[in-house]
Amino acid sequence: MTNTEKNLIELVVSRLQTMPENLAISIGSEGTFKKKDLIKHVKKSDLIGKKFVKVELEYLRSLKNITQSVLNNV
Repeated sequence: MTNTEKNLIELVVSRLQTMPENLAISIGSEGTFKKKDLIKHVKKSDLIGKKFVKVELEYLRSLKNITQSVLNNV
């Protein structure tokens, strides 16, 4: 595992830890997962963990793009 991958896992776990304990997230056909289970999957870097990391990265990139768009229109 590269340093970048480790950093991404740390970022996603940190974001998950800030969410409510009763949070449940659906990951397509994989099912619905509680916060603590998602953290385990992300740390193990298994299929579900990798899918969730990918979703989080897409979300963060979209925030960046929205922010840049807003700033460019000011």
